[in-house]
Amino acid sequence: MARAAADAERVEALQRSLIGAAAPSSLLWPKRVNPPRQIDLFDFDIENTTLPAAARELAFAAHHRRRLRVVFANAHVVNTAHDDAAYHAVVASADRIYADGSGMALAARIVGTPLTDNVNGTDLFPLLCREAIDAGVSIFLLGGKPGIAAQAAATIDAFGLGAAIAGTHHGYFAKGTPAEDDVLAAIEASGASILLVGFGVPLQDQWLARHAGRLQVPVVAGVGGLFDFFAGAVDRSPKVMRTIGCEWMWRLAMEPRRMARRYLVGNAVFIARAMAERRRKRVGMAR
Repeated sequence: MARAAADAERVEALQRSLIGAAAPSSLLWPKRVNPPRQIDLFDFDIENTTLPAAARELAFAAHHRRRLRVVFANAHVVNTAHDDAAYHAVVASADRIYADGSGMALAARIVGTPLTDNVNGTDLFPLLCREAIDAGVSIFLLGGKPGIAAQAAATIDAFGLGAAIAGTHHGYFAKGTPAEDDVLAAIEASGASILLVGFGVPLQDQWLARHAGRLQVPVVAGVGGLFDFFAGAVDRSPKVMRTIGCEWMWRLAMEPRRMARRYLVGNAVFIARAMAERRRKRVGMAR
Protein backbone atom coordinates (compact mmCIF):
# COMPACT_ATOMS: atom_id res chain seq x y z
CA MET A 1 0.00 0.00 0.00
CA ALA A 2 2.79 2.42 0.91
CA ARG A 3 4.60 1.74 -2.38
CA ALA A 4 1.41 2.23 -4.39
CA ALA A 5 0.75 5.52 -2.63
CA ALA A 6 4.31 6.69 -3.29
CA ASP A 7 4.01 5.75 -6.99
CA ALA A 8 0.74 7.63 -7.24
CA GLU A 9 2.33 10.70 -5.67
CA ARG A 10 5.21 10.55 -8.17
CA VAL A 11 2.80 10.40 -11.11
CA GLU A 12 0.80 13.31 -9.72
CA ALA A 13 3.99 15.32 -9.23
CA LEU A 14 5.04 14.57 -12.81
CA GLN A 15 1.66 15.63 -14.11
CA ARG A 16 1.73 18.87 -12.11
CA SER A 17 5.25 19.64 -13.26
CA LEU A 18 4.83 18.88 -16.95
CA ILE A 19 1.21 18.80 -17.91
CA GLY A 20 -0.86 19.91 -14.95
CA ALA A 21 -4.01 18.15 -13.83
CA ALA A 22 -6.47 19.56 -16.32
CA ALA A 23 -9.88 18.02 -15.69
CA PRO A 24 -11.78 17.67 -18.99
CA SER A 25 -14.58 20.19 -19.46
CA SER A 26 -18.01 18.70 -18.79
CA LEU A 27 -19.24 20.60 -21.85
CA LEU A 28 -17.12 18.36 -24.07
CA TRP A 29 -16.67 15.27 -21.89
CA PRO A 30 -19.89 15.02 -19.82
CA LYS A 31 -20.28 12.60 -16.95
CA ARG A 32 -22.61 9.78 -17.96
CA VAL A 33 -24.07 6.74 -16.22
CA ASN A 34 -23.24 3.48 -18.01
CA PRO A 35 -21.82 5.04 -21.20
CA PRO A 36 -21.39 2.74 -24.23
CA ARG A 37 -18.05 0.95 -24.36
CA GLN A 38 -17.46 1.97 -27.97
CA ILE A 39 -18.66 4.77 -30.22
CA ASP A 40 -18.94 4.58 -33.99
CA LEU A 41 -17.42 7.82 -35.26
CA PHE A 42 -16.12 8.48 -38.79
CA ASP A 43 -16.33 4.75 -39.50
CA PHE A 44 -13.98 4.03 -36.59
CA ASP A 45 -14.79 2.04 -33.45
CA ILE A 46 -13.68 4.52 -30.79
CA GLU A 47 -13.03 3.24 -27.27
CA ASN A 48 -15.17 5.21 -24.83
CA THR A 49 -12.98 4.91 -21.75
CA THR A 50 -10.95 6.94 -19.26
CA LEU A 51 -7.23 7.66 -19.11
CA PRO A 52 -6.61 5.43 -16.05
CA ALA A 53 -8.63 2.56 -17.56
CA ALA A 54 -6.73 2.81 -20.85
CA ALA A 55 -3.37 2.75 -19.03
CA ARG A 56 -4.42 -0.32 -17.04
CA GLU A 57 -5.64 -2.14 -20.13
CA LEU A 58 -2.44 -1.54 -22.11
CA ALA A 59 -0.20 -2.63 -19.23
CA PHE A 60 -2.37 -5.71 -18.64
CA ALA A 61 -2.19 -6.64 -22.33
CA ALA A 62 1.58 -6.18 -22.32
CA HIS A 63 1.97 -8.37 -19.24
CA HIS A 64 -0.08 -11.15 -20.79
CA ARG A 65 1.61 -10.78 -24.21
CA ARG A 66 -1.70 -9.86 -25.84
CA ARG A 67 -1.07 -8.05 -29.10
CA LEU A 68 -2.65 -4.60 -29.38
CA ARG A 69 -1.95 -1.94 -32.00
CA VAL A 70 -3.18 1.42 -30.73
CA VAL A 71 -4.09 4.62 -32.58
CA PHE A 72 -4.77 7.94 -30.86
CA ALA A 73 -7.29 9.49 -33.25
CA ASN A 74 -7.58 13.26 -33.33
CA ALA A 75 -8.98 15.69 -35.89
CA HIS A 76 -5.76 15.54 -37.94
CA VAL A 77 -5.90 11.73 -38.05
CA VAL A 78 -9.54 11.83 -39.20
CA ASN A 79 -8.81 14.41 -41.91
CA THR A 80 -5.78 12.48 -43.14
CA ALA A 81 -7.70 9.21 -43.17
CA HIS A 82 -10.58 10.79 -45.09
CA ASP A 83 -8.21 11.78 -47.91
CA ASP A 84 -6.15 8.57 -47.88
CA ALA A 85 -8.06 5.29 -48.15
CA ALA A 86 -4.99 3.21 -47.34
CA TYR A 87 -4.37 5.16 -44.14
CA HIS A 88 -8.07 4.92 -43.24
CA ALA A 89 -7.72 1.13 -43.45
CA VAL A 90 -4.64 1.23 -41.19
CA VAL A 91 -6.51 3.21 -38.53
CA ALA A 92 -9.72 1.19 -38.82
CA SER A 93 -7.81 -2.07 -38.40
CA ALA A 94 -6.17 -0.99 -35.13
CA ASP A 95 -7.05 -3.04 -32.06
CA ARG A 96 -7.75 0.07 -30.00
CA ILE A 97 -8.64 3.57 -31.19
CA TYR A 98 -8.71 6.23 -28.50
CA ALA A 99 -10.29 9.66 -28.99
CA ASP A 100 -7.59 12.31 -28.59
CA GLY A 101 -8.47 15.95 -28.10
CA SER A 102 -11.34 18.40 -28.03
CA GLY A 103 -12.07 18.02 -31.74
CA MET A 104 -13.07 14.40 -31.28
CA ALA A 105 -15.09 15.29 -28.18
CA LEU A 106 -16.94 18.00 -30.10
CA ALA A 107 -17.61 15.67 -33.02
CA ALA A 108 -18.96 13.02 -30.65
CA ARG A 109 -21.34 15.55 -29.11
CA ILE A 110 -22.45 16.73 -32.55
CA VAL A 111 -23.44 13.20 -33.54
CA GLY A 112 -25.13 12.61 -30.19
CA THR A 113 -22.77 10.10 -28.56
CA PRO A 114 -20.55 12.04 -26.11
CA LEU A 115 -17.18 10.67 -25.06
CA THR A 116 -16.19 9.96 -21.47
CA ASP A 117 -12.64 11.32 -21.41
CA ASN A 118 -9.85 12.90 -23.42
CA VAL A 119 -7.64 9.84 -23.90
CA ASN A 120 -4.54 11.41 -25.42
CA GLY A 121 -1.05 9.93 -25.37
CA THR A 122 0.62 12.79 -23.53
CA ASP A 123 -1.65 12.63 -20.49
CA LEU A 124 -1.67 8.84 -20.65
CA PHE A 125 2.12 8.42 -20.62
CA PRO A 126 2.89 8.91 -16.89
CA LEU A 127 -0.08 6.75 -15.94
CA LEU A 128 1.13 4.06 -18.34
CA CYS A 129 4.62 4.21 -16.82
CA ARG A 130 3.21 3.56 -13.36
CA GLU A 131 0.99 0.74 -14.59
CA ALA A 132 3.90 -0.79 -16.51
CA ILE A 133 6.04 -0.91 -13.39
CA ASP A 134 3.20 -2.49 -11.41
CA ALA A 135 2.67 -5.08 -14.17
CA GLY A 136 6.37 -5.88 -14.46
CA VAL A 137 6.67 -4.71 -18.07
CA SER A 138 8.64 -1.94 -19.75
CA ILE A 139 8.34 0.61 -22.55
CA PHE A 140 10.58 1.48 -25.51
CA LEU A 141 10.46 5.05 -26.83
CA LEU A 142 11.12 5.44 -30.57
CA GLY A 143 10.96 8.75 -32.40
CA GLY A 144 11.79 12.43 -32.34
CA LYS A 145 15.05 14.12 -33.15
CA PRO A 146 18.29 12.62 -31.78
CA GLY A 147 18.32 12.96 -28.00
CA ILE A 148 14.62 13.80 -27.59
CA ALA A 149 13.38 10.32 -26.63
CA ALA A 150 16.35 9.88 -24.30
CA GLN A 151 15.58 13.19 -22.59
CA ALA A 152 11.92 12.22 -22.22
CA ALA A 153 13.09 9.01 -20.54
CA ALA A 154 15.38 11.03 -18.27
CA THR A 155 12.42 13.17 -17.22
CA ILE A 156 10.42 10.07 -16.35
CA ASP A 157 13.40 8.73 -14.41
CA ALA A 158 13.73 11.97 -12.45
CA PHE A 159 10.24 11.38 -11.09
CA GLY A 160 11.06 7.87 -9.92
CA LEU A 161 9.43 6.03 -12.81
CA GLY A 162 12.58 5.16 -14.74
CA ALA A 163 12.02 1.42 -14.26
CA ALA A 164 9.26 1.71 -16.84
CA ILE A 165 11.67 2.57 -19.67
CA ALA A 166 13.49 -0.26 -21.46
CA GLY A 167 15.27 1.88 -24.05
CA THR A 168 15.07 4.77 -26.50
CA HIS A 169 16.02 5.59 -30.08
CA HIS A 170 15.50 8.65 -32.25
CA GLY A 171 13.31 8.53 -35.33
CA TYR A 172 15.83 9.90 -37.81
CA PHE A 173 16.85 6.71 -39.53
CA ALA A 174 16.27 5.68 -43.14
CA LYS A 175 13.22 3.48 -43.40
CA GLY A 176 13.65 0.22 -45.31
CA THR A 177 17.43 0.13 -44.84
CA PRO A 178 19.86 -1.81 -42.64
CA ALA A 179 19.61 1.12 -40.19
CA GLU A 180 15.95 0.26 -39.68
CA ASP A 181 16.88 -3.38 -39.13
CA ASP A 182 19.27 -2.24 -36.39
CA VAL A 183 16.50 -0.24 -34.72
CA LEU A 184 14.12 -3.19 -34.80
CA ALA A 185 16.84 -5.40 -33.32
CA ALA A 186 17.45 -2.87 -30.54
CA ILE A 187 13.75 -2.82 -29.67
CA GLU A 188 13.64 -6.60 -29.44
CA ALA A 189 16.88 -6.76 -27.42
CA SER A 190 15.51 -4.27 -24.89
CA GLY A 191 12.87 -6.73 -23.71
CA ALA A 192 10.17 -4.06 -23.90
CA SER A 193 6.54 -5.17 -23.99
CA ILE A 194 5.22 -1.74 -25.03
CA LEU A 195 6.51 0.34 -27.95
CA LEU A 196 5.61 4.01 -28.31
CA VAL A 197 6.44 5.50 -31.72
CA GLY A 198 6.56 9.23 -32.37
CA PHE A 199 6.95 9.68 -36.13
CA GLY A 200 3.88 11.85 -36.67
CA VAL A 201 0.74 11.15 -38.68
CA PRO A 202 0.37 9.12 -40.85
CA LEU A 203 3.89 7.63 -40.84
CA GLN A 204 3.86 6.25 -37.29
CA ASP A 205 0.69 4.23 -37.74
CA GLN A 206 1.69 3.02 -41.19
CA TRP A 207 5.11 1.97 -39.90
CA LEU A 208 3.62 0.03 -37.00
CA ALA A 209 1.07 -1.71 -39.23
CA ARG A 210 3.79 -2.64 -41.71
CA HIS A 211 6.05 -4.11 -39.03
CA ALA A 212 3.32 -5.67 -36.87
CA GLY A 213 4.25 -9.19 -37.92
CA ARG A 214 7.96 -8.65 -37.41
CA LEU A 215 7.87 -6.97 -34.01
CA GLN A 216 7.58 -9.24 -30.99
CA VAL A 217 6.51 -6.34 -28.76
CA PRO A 218 2.85 -7.07 -27.99
CA VAL A 219 1.56 -3.52 -27.41
CA VAL A 220 2.44 -0.77 -29.90
CA ALA A 221 1.11 2.77 -30.30
CA GLY A 222 1.78 5.91 -32.33
CA VAL A 223 2.11 8.91 -30.02
CA GLY A 224 2.97 11.89 -32.22
CA GLY A 225 4.95 14.62 -30.44
CA LEU A 226 4.69 13.12 -26.94
CA PHE A 227 8.47 12.87 -26.48
CA ASP A 228 8.93 16.56 -27.32
CA PHE A 229 6.67 17.54 -24.43
CA PHE A 230 8.42 15.34 -21.89
CA ALA A 231 11.85 16.35 -23.15
CA GLY A 232 10.96 20.01 -22.67
CA ALA A 233 11.46 20.78 -26.38
CA VAL A 234 7.83 21.91 -26.75
CA ASP A 235 5.73 23.54 -24.04
CA ARG A 236 2.21 22.33 -23.41
CA SER A 237 -0.56 24.88 -23.13
CA PRO A 238 -1.61 26.29 -19.75
CA LYS A 239 -3.95 24.11 -17.73
CA VAL A 240 -6.98 26.35 -18.29
CA MET A 241 -6.68 26.04 -22.08
CA ARG A 242 -6.58 22.25 -21.87
CA THR A 243 -9.53 22.19 -19.50
CA ILE A 244 -11.77 24.01 -21.99
CA GLY A 245 -10.44 22.09 -24.98
CA CYS A 246 -8.40 24.89 -26.55
CA GLU A 247 -4.89 23.42 -26.48
CA TRP A 248 -4.79 23.63 -30.27
CA MET A 249 -4.82 27.46 -30.02
CA TRP A 250 -1.65 27.33 -27.93
CA ARG A 251 0.03 25.00 -30.42
CA LEU A 252 -0.95 27.34 -33.25
CA ALA A 253 0.46 30.35 -31.40
CA MET A 254 3.73 28.54 -30.65
CA GLU A 255 4.25 27.18 -34.19
CA PRO A 256 2.11 29.29 -36.54
CA ARG A 257 3.83 28.34 -39.79
CA ARG A 258 3.83 24.60 -39.17
CA MET A 259 0.40 24.37 -37.56
CA ALA A 260 -1.64 26.97 -39.50
CA ARG A 261 -2.93 24.64 -42.18
CA ARG A 262 -3.62 21.80 -39.74
CA TYR A 263 -5.62 23.92 -37.33
CA LEU A 264 -7.11 26.85 -39.26
CA VAL A 265 -8.05 24.89 -42.37
CA GLY A 266 -8.09 21.41 -40.86
CA ASN A 267 -10.39 22.26 -37.96
CA ALA A 268 -12.98 23.85 -40.25
CA VAL A 269 -12.90 20.82 -42.54
CA PHE A 270 -13.15 18.50 -39.56
CA ILE A 271 -16.25 20.23 -38.17
CA ALA A 272 -17.87 20.04 -41.61
CA ARG A 273 -17.16 16.31 -41.61
CA ALA A 274 -18.66 15.99 -38.14
CA MET A 275 -21.84 17.65 -39.35
CA ALA A 276 -21.92 15.30 -42.34
CA GLU A 277 -21.42 12.39 -39.94
CA ARG A 278 -24.47 13.52 -37.94
CA ARG A 279 -26.57 13.69 -41.10
CA ARG A 280 -25.37 10.24 -42.15
CA LYS A 281 -26.31 8.73 -38.81
CA ARG A 282 -29.75 10.37 -38.81
CA VAL A 283 -30.47 9.06 -42.29
CA GLY A 284 -29.36 5.61 -41.17
CA MET A 285 -31.66 5.71 -38.14
CA ALA A 286 -34.61 6.84 -40.27
CA ARG A 287 -34.34 3.83 -42.58
